[in-house]
Amino acid sequence: MNLMKSFLGLFAVIGNWPNWESYFDLSRKGLKISFLILLLALPAYYIIISSVYARGAELQGLTRGAIPVPPFLIITSVFLLSFSAVAYLIAMISDKQDRFRPWVITRHWTMFYLAWVVAALFSIYILGLIPFNLAYGTAFAAYMGVLAIDIRLLQKVVGFKLGAAILLGCVIIAMSLTLVMLCLEQL
Repeated sequence: MNLMKSFLGLFAVIGNWPNWESYFDLSRKGLKISFLILLLALPAYYIIISSVYARGAELQGLTRGAIPVPPFLIITSVFLLSFSAVAYLIAMISDKQDRFRPWVITRHWTMFYLAWVVAALFSIYILGLIPFNLAYGTAFAAYMGVLAIDIRLLQKVVGFKLGAAILLGCVIIAMSLTLVMLCLEQL
């Protein structure tokens, strides 16, 4: 698991760098590692969600404790793992099962790095060095950037044409937004 190589791989797969496949381990082992990477992103999501949760309580004049860890783990895990289920269905329906593994691996690494970048900004907010709106705006931009990233991965990794990639990217984002809204409603 080479963090720098996979980070550069994101630029390769999203951009126009040649041989993006060489930056990732696309084997079965690489797929397993990509799921481990999602686990390593959970603390980043906890920082993000805790900050938003605390800010919401502050604006309402309420005092709330920390987010309970078991519900957080369940809801966030469902959110993160739901992509793999949808990707598998899309790959099966479109007869692109051979592209499933590279797609999931690159998407998992993308979510890992995005989560930690946003968590770093929320950590800076917690320290009082930047306003909440800057951290929150960055989180929103990163979330919307996932749509563009999904469209690019659908084109470059899976092999869909632009129209189909846009449609499927919107379906994936809509599904994840639904789960995020359920998460916010439960906490």
